[in-house]
Amino acid sequence: MNDLNHAATQFRDLIMRTQKNSLPITLQDFPNGACGDTALLLGHHFAELGHGEFRYYLGWRDGRSHAWLQSGSVIVDITADQFEDFDDPVFVSDWSSWHEEFAGTDQHAANLAVFGEATEAMLRSTYGAILASGK
Repeated sequence: MNDLNHAATQFRDLIMRTQKNSLPITLQDFPNGACGDTALLLGHHFAELGHGEFRYYLGWRDGRSHAWLQSGSVIVDITADQFEDFDDPVFVSDWSSWHEEFAGTDQHAANLAVFGEATEAMLRSTYGAILASGK
């Protein structure tokens, strides 16, 4: 899990360094409202690094949705701190009572192509901009 934590922390840092005008509107107020696209991008990043497939989980609590990654029991979330009751900017663990409150369900693989060609093209461009911010 240390490798995942390190990779997730680096990826979040890259998102934070990326020029806002290089990001889609869904990521310009990161981490607020950014969990869906971020989960797809991070899932792609993990696959690129050889960490295997992660699943996109979506849940609801008090009328608000939240998305995160899971692989088996391992939860990875780099946007949970958008909520007032969660402080960790990067969360990697095999259990979370906080995430359980959302009653999340496995929606699909966390890959860029899941929502069609137009969304995939936008996310690929975004992924490139995020990685370029580290150069």
